[in-house]
Amino acid sequence: MPSSHKKGGGASVPKFTSFKPKGPDIIQPVAETNINRPQPFDHHITQLGDSKVHRRIPVGGDATLNTSPRPSRTSQQPADRKLDGDVSYSIDRSGDTLILRYGSNDRSRVPRYRRIGAGRILGADGFMKIENLGSREEFFIRNHYESGALLSSDKKNLQARGMRTDSRPVRIRHAASDAGDATEDYLSFRTSRKRKRDGSTPEESSADEGPSYRSIHGKSRQHQYSDSSEADDGDASEDVSNRGMGDPMTMRSVELSRKVRECPEDVESWLELVDHQNALLDVQSGARAPTAAEIKSFADIKLSLLEQALSHNKDDGLRERLNFKIIEEGLKVWEFKVASKRLAEMVRNYPNSFKLWKLHISFLQSTLSACRYDEIKRLYTEKLQSLRKIFLDLSTPADLIECSEQIIYVFLRLTCFLADTGFAELASAAWQASLELNLARPSTLPQKEWEVPSSFQEYWESEVPRLGEDNWRGWASFAAGDAAQEPSDPKAADRSVLPTTRDGYKAWHAVEQQRARNATIPARTLDEGAEDDPFRVVMFADFQNILLYFPADIVPQLRSQLLDAFLVFYRLPPCSHNDNIVNAAVRDPFLVRSVQDIPFTQLSSRHSVGWPEGQQNKLPEFSYGIQHMSLTPENLFPSKSWFRYLGQIRDKAPPDHYQWVATTLKQLTQVIGIGELGPYTLAFESINEPGSEKKRAKALLKQDPSNVDIYLGYSILEGERDNKAAARNVLSAALGLPSITAHDQIRLGIGAMWRELDDGHLAKAVLQLCQFIEHRPKPGSAQTPQASEPTPSQILKTKQFLVTNRDYKISSGNVSEALIYAEGLVLLDYLTERSEKESSSAKQGDIWSAIVRITQCSEDLVSRGQQHSPSHEKFLQSSARLLYYHASHG
Repeated sequence: MPSSHKKGGGASVPKFTSFKPKGPDIIQPVAETNINRPQPFDHHITQLGDSKVHRRIPVGGDATLNTSPRPSRTSQQPADRKLDGDVSYSIDRSGDTLILRYGSNDRSRVPRYRRIGAGRILGADGFMKIENLGSREEFFIRNHYESGALLSSDKKNLQARGMRTDSRPVRIRHAASDAGDATEDYLSFRTSRKRKRDGSTPEESSADEGPSYRSIHGKSRQHQYSDSSEADDGDASEDVSNRGMGDPMTMRSVELSRKVRECPEDVESWLELVDHQNALLDVQSGARAPTAAEIKSFADIKLSLLEQALSHNKDDGLRERLNFKIIEEGLKVWEFKVASKRLAEMVRNYPNSFKLWKLHISFLQSTLSACRYDEIKRLYTEKLQSLRKIFLDLSTPADLIECSEQIIYVFLRLTCFLADTGFAELASAAWQASLELNLARPSTLPQKEWEVPSSFQEYWESEVPRLGEDNWRGWASFAAGDAAQEPSDPKAADRSVLPTTRDGYKAWHAVEQQRARNATIPARTLDEGAEDDPFRVVMFADFQNILLYFPADIVPQLRSQLLDAFLVFYRLPPCSHNDNIVNAAVRDPFLVRSVQDIPFTQLSSRHSVGWPEGQQNKLPEFSYGIQHMSLTPENLFPSKSWFRYLGQIRDKAPPDHYQWVATTLKQLTQVIGIGELGPYTLAFESINEPGSEKKRAKALLKQDPSNVDIYLGYSILEGERDNKAAARNVLSAALGLPSITAHDQIRLGIGAMWRELDDGHLAKAVLQLCQFIEHRPKPGSAQTPQASEPTPSQILKTKQFLVTNRDYKISSGNVSEALIYAEGLVLLDYLTERSEKESSSAKQGDIWSAIVRITQCSEDLVSRGQQHSPSHEKFLQSSARLLYYHASHG
């Protein structure tokens, strides 16, 4: 003991500020009565967490004994502890989105720790564990043979650990003992086998040879594992063969591998096996996006499989499919020179393959070093000319329609490419001329003519008003010579707003951007400012090789495709989704050209872990720049409580651009008489030019009185303006028209139900449908009798009517009309059934019964192969609308 601890002993020690004396040690009493007591929880943590921390034992006379009784554990509650004011932590209730994005916490800010029990979850068995994978912690649910310690004393557990595919049981062979070894004078550590120089081996020594290292498994595999536990080995091998049977991915892989092994000429099986690798990649990547290395690795596997399939097939058609798949997967791993060479070679070998040409042109446009304007435009022009030659040699209607759709697609891709590269006037002029050539041609032209008539060139060069411009009379009137047409008046140049910046480069950039926005429509020769940019004046020779001109007898079958392609070019959603070309166009990244107006700030991230502050009671955002939904009157016409198909573009597009599109839609609908474009035009004008919907709707209904979509849309517009009586009168008047079919009357009845639902009148909604089915409106009796609520017999008759017609339409193959009756049946079950499965308010119905009806109908369509049909999508959209109504009225 140092002398400094004794009282009054020795000389005084000098004190320095850098050597501060330590405080007196606090001595804890150790009583004999506490030996058998359980130690406190913090004491165990100290012993487990840091073995260097020990209790101080009081030594010396100056040690002060603490005789106060130890506080009980129940008196120290966590809630009574007061934190210091300078505690450096905060409570984060919103969460960190980067945790889900990168898959783990920031390891540099987390203190090092280890989990007790080798990562096992507290309170669970050994099947659930948290293990470290590199710098991340992952949660695993192990199988029964993967749990437990490897060196456990349980024999079955050890055998189960050896059942994995990457492990082989090792058995210790009992060496045969020679009886003469004990009598020898020495023990030999080497075998007495001698090398045979003649290469001959006696038969009796073949069984004593060691394993052949030409195989990694040895020579005699049938004699392995020959110990006493043969019964256990049999059970283990049986489990190894059956343990993957419960995994659908493994079963599918085994099935496809067996198919291609048994029948290597089956191309479909090879392609299914190749496509199955995408599912395996998704399983491997999990919730995160696959890395470039993973994509490349799986692409190499696909290429290997495709090369094997190609070696077993000699048919040209099958080899074309396999070669296309090889090119498609090879572009993910090949260098640019190799990919360009292989693509050019395949295009030469299969010049009529449209999919291969499409892949080639997409590769050139998406590769910066290969994207050259003149070369790509030449490829588009040559493809259009080659397709026209193919069209002339076809005879069947189906082949003619397919070839025509390919021509429209190539023309759409070409015009989008021209507009993106700065030649917007040329692209707009090509569409302006193509629409008039096919939809407003003179009736005196031959039906089978393919070449553009010379009279159209005269019409274009005369610079008279064209399609989409004021005072337009058309090419037919010009060719007939009905009246002399004068060229349009010259347009004055738009007064540009001078930039306020003093930077010359920024000022030049602003002026060029403004001129580019105003140069989307072709100009006339006499327009002001046309001499500064000669490309703004488009002559007939500039686009005569790329114009669309189909024979007159096939135009009616291509009209919807032409209109949809025109709308897609001008960055508007199509007016129908029933064509293959339209479905491909809305998903094509080369056609969806502008996403600048998508409100990304209003999109919720998939990594968000909580609601932002103040978002719980906010209505969802129903309007987006790009939509992908089936077109129905409920989403076509603007509504505050559902998704919107169209957006407002008047303030976003250049004035000339918007005016030309709006005028073209009016002229196509009213002058040319395209009735299916009427609801689209009415919705477009109601969004961009509100106020004249009533006048426009009357004009459209006078032109096409049996268009149910116009009635439904105009009723929605009046309902959104709180004109409830006008909305009901529109539907009542439409129900009494004799030209409306039975299924369209059901649509109007469903629309009337939704008008009552939006007002909170559930009983009146049911009554609307029941009275309509029991007493169908006749001309002159549009108004239905008023009643308080429907009777049970009315509800039963209505349900029987809907079920009978739905089943009949489905059995006859008319899915679109069958789902109209199914939608009415879902609404009827929602408003009349009482399953008591879910609680509901006065403005809500029985959502459980509605979901049961929706599920039954959807499963029926899936069993009939209609799961991807547009009618099924519309039915699911209406079901989603009902779910939103139920959730927002609780």
